[in-house]
Amino acid sequence: MVKYVGVLLVFVIVTFIAGCSKPNESNAEEGLPMLITLTCNPNLTLEPCQDVEFDRSDEIRIMMEAIHKAERMPGILDYGTQYDLSITNADSSITRYDFSLGMDPKMQGLLVNQEDTHTGYSIPLEDSNQLRRLIQRRTD
Repeated sequence: MVKYVGVLLVFVIVTFIAGCSKPNESNAEEGLPMLITLTCNPNLTLEPCQDVEFDRSDEIRIMMEAIHKAERMPGILDYGTQYDLSITNADSSITRYDFSLGMDPKMQGLLVNQEDTHTGYSIPLEDSNQLRRLIQRRTD
C-alpha cells in the first residue's frame, strides 16, 4: 500500500511537471495546472472561510511549489479539513486533496490526497504562511 502511494505521488508530481500543452493556454505551456479551486468545508465552522479560485499562473505556481515541498507525515491521520482543494490539469483531469491551513501563522498546513486519506503531508511553515497571504488577498 505504501509503495502504491509513493508511485501515485511520483506520478502526480511528474504529471504537474510535464503537463499537457494546449496551444494558446499559457499555464499549459508552462506545465502548470489550469485552475486550483479551494472549496470550504461546510461542516467546519470554527473559522471564517470563503471559496477561492486561482487561475493566474503566478498564484498557481505558488500553490504548486508549496504542494511539492510538503513532507509525508508518519502514522495514520485523524484530521478535520478546511478546504476541498481541486487541481484542474491542462488535460482537464482533476486531482483532489483535503487541505487545511487555519489562521495560526505558527501552524503548518495539512495536505491529504483524497485517494489515500490515511497519508498526510505537512506543508512547511514558510509556505503555509505564503498560502495564507495568497488566500487572504483573494478573499479581502
